[in-house]
Amino acid sequence: MRVPSPHGMTLRQKLIEADKLARELMDHLERGFAPRIHGLRRITRQGSEGEHEDVTDVTVRSTVDRVLESDDFSHGLCVALGQFLQSIEAETRDITT
Repeated sequence: MRVPSPHGMTLRQKLIEADKLARELMDHLERGFAPRIHGLRRITRQGSEGEHEDVTDVTVRSTVDRVLESDDFSHGLCVALGQFLQSIEAETRDITT
């Protein structure tokens, strides 16, 4: 994922980009990350023999890989959003002082 740097942007551009990143993060967490976590929990939940079909190690590993990839994406969005928010805070502090 390519996120522009807040350096050289106007305050308005930073606010727009931060809003876009926040919305993308919320959407990803709701539609991507949470369902993958629930899927992993579902296949790894212990129960009676008849309750679950046999789950292979490959299935668990591939599900964990998808969760980790999703977590990496979430982390990247959080870092980018944090950079924009820090830049916005610094610029508004400069304006008000």
